[in-house]
Amino acid sequence: MNRISQLLLKQLTRPLSPSETAELQAWIDESDANRDLYARLSDPAALKSTMDLWHMVDSSRACANMQRRVDSILLPRRVMRYAAAAAAVIAVLGSLFLFRPDLHVGSASGPAMAVAVDTIGVDDIKPGVTRATLSDASGRSVLLNSSDTATVSTQLLTSVAVEAREPDLCLDVPRGGEFKILLEDGTEVWLNSDSRLYYPREFSAGERRVRVEGEAYFSVATDSLRPFYVQTASQMLRVYGTSFNVRSYPEEGEVSTTLESGSVALSRYGSQSGELYLTPGHQAVFNLSDHQVKVKPVDTEVVTSWKNGRFVFENQTLVRIMQDLSRWYDFRYEFTDATLEDEIFMGSIPRYSDFTTAIAILEKCGGIRFAATDGTVIISRISK
Repeated sequence: MNRISQLLLKQLTRPLSPSETAELQAWIDESDANRDLYARLSDPAALKSTMDLWHMVDSSRACANMQRRVDSILLPRRVMRYAAAAAAVIAVLGSLFLFRPDLHVGSASGPAMAVAVDTIGVDDIKPGVTRATLSDASGRSVLLNSSDTATVSTQLLTSVAVEAREPDLCLDVPRGGEFKILLEDGTEVWLNSDSRLYYPREFSAGERRVRVEGEAYFSVATDSLRPFYVQTASQMLRVYGTSFNVRSYPEEGEVSTTLESGSVALSRYGSQSGELYLTPGHQAVFNLSDHQVKVKPVDTEVVTSWKNGRFVFENQTLVRIMQDLSRWYDFRYEFTDATLEDEIFMGSIPRYSDFTTAIAILEKCGGIRFAATDGTVIISRISK
């Protein structure tokens, strides 16, 4: 099979000899599967499309993930027979961006890999931009964009009296938006789409308190005399000089806190229960229904990739991926087959790429199709 791989690769760069051509043709004629594979690897239009996507996608992580999975999973012989011919070509082109750990190409136990870039009607969906709305308790508000910071924009709002227990400013980042702010103590906060940060113009002398809905990454300025508190749904975080990510979307039913550096103490909001301390490289997942907490080690670069311009998925369900994409690209979606929601994907997608590029990557590796109907993106399985 290595011989066939060599011939396929050589054919991309220079003509084959007559004997090599005959050898390759004999392999092609052995089966319909060989013929189909050869057609896909020899199609100039498909290769160009793959290269165009490759230039936009960081394939190194996905390929490394794929290799680890291949090393740990014994693929069926039939899969390996067909995949070996493509392996060398894929390595050169860097065209495998996502890898479904449960996907067996051409096997009876899993859906066949299929390409179906049917993006008519979704090309108007664009990636998010830097934008937010800053408002105070009186209802006054100001729209912010990439040229603004929330610190500067506070002077545009009139100071009014508010209840002492509530922060007097709200930074609201809509679907299809993101925003980074600098608080008055030097703390930096990145807000993801569909997120809100409630905070005071100035922190008190004894502590610093904010409240978050949605997802935010904090780089907290060190101040040993004033602990920094972050309130989420049913949970309170106490930090000092720390960088961490917190995710608290109501529809997900859980709050995830991922510690990158420093230390964080978690407790139930309004409860007298003890605190749970996190160490760097760990994530605490607080279940909002049963109030149970699970702690696990994670790759913090994956969790915080959204603030660095990428969507990185490691063992993520398709429904979780669609939740993230729909917030960023601001669209509604539906699954025609509920079993698709639990399909597992791995890989990386540029955050600022067109939506058509994002779904083309998923379609190429997932045996799924995206289409738009009445403003809603429909996700369906490709029929065998």
